[in-house]
Amino acid sequence: MKKRKKIKPAMIATYLLLTVLALVVVVPFVWFVSTSFDYVKSYSLRFPPRLIPKEFSTFNYKMAISNVPMLKYLKNTAIIVATSAVLNIITATLAGFTLSKGNFRGKGVILMVILSNMMVPFESKLLPIYSVIRTIGLSNTSLGVVLPSVLTNAMYIFFVKTFCDGLPDDLYEAGRVDGAGILRVYWKIYFPLLTPIIATIVVLDAINVWNDLLWPMVVLTQQDHYTVQIGLQMYNSGASGTTHAGTALALSVISIIPLSTIYIFCQKYIVQSIAFTGMKQ
Repeated sequence: MKKRKKIKPAMIATYLLLTVLALVVVVPFVWFVSTSFDYVKSYSLRFPPRLIPKEFSTFNYKMAISNVPMLKYLKNTAIIVATSAVLNIITATLAGFTLSKGNFRGKGVILMVILSNMMVPFESKLLPIYSVIRTIGLSNTSLGVVLPSVLTNAMYIFFVKTFCDGLPDDLYEAGRVDGAGILRVYWKIYFPLLTPIIATIVVLDAINVWNDLLWPMVVLTQQDHYTVQIGLQMYNSGASGTTHAGTALALSVISIIPLSTIYIFCQKYIVQSIAFTGMKQ
């Protein structure tokens, strides 16, 4: 018979600590979702909080949809996220592939210049970027919200470049020997292999764009073009009327559903990209 492994005290302490940390993260989320289904009569939340609704109701969600044009905000934000994801995938994969497999002078310098952009806070670039966006007539447009993130996607380029470094150079050389151009090698051979890192870019970009508040508030001045975060901020600040705690929580739950859906569908590819980048050619 096999001997049972002894459970070490250090392992027990580790699992206890992880359990406590998990509860610290999960309990507030469960409370916030359950309270959104609780019929809250007052404008403030009750204390102490309860994890199980006393009176289960969809009243807060009805109030949220009727008082705030949340569906329009969701549509606007979804269009912005989709546009940003497509443009970032195209630019990041092209640049990353070129910096990884291209054979030309100055690759290192170009990569350093691109990465140095990550060291400059966006707030310090906000005014000149806004001046350019307004000058070319992209204020109050989805493209005006998207362009800054696409033109400053140094992190995504670095991710793709690192991922391509782990792919065999033989694939590139074989494609070139067969007479394929660089773009055809990129599109036919390497692009299908970039699915894990593309999924990672989609998730990270969706989170960044969906949760962005500062830049959309600057470039969007008409309510018809507002994003989810602007709508939540307006309601919570009382700009659109009296703030009801239950309605605010319902709006927050609605706002996180699309992001959660994207992550659920892409998490498999994210794990693959992490595992692959840890392997050597």
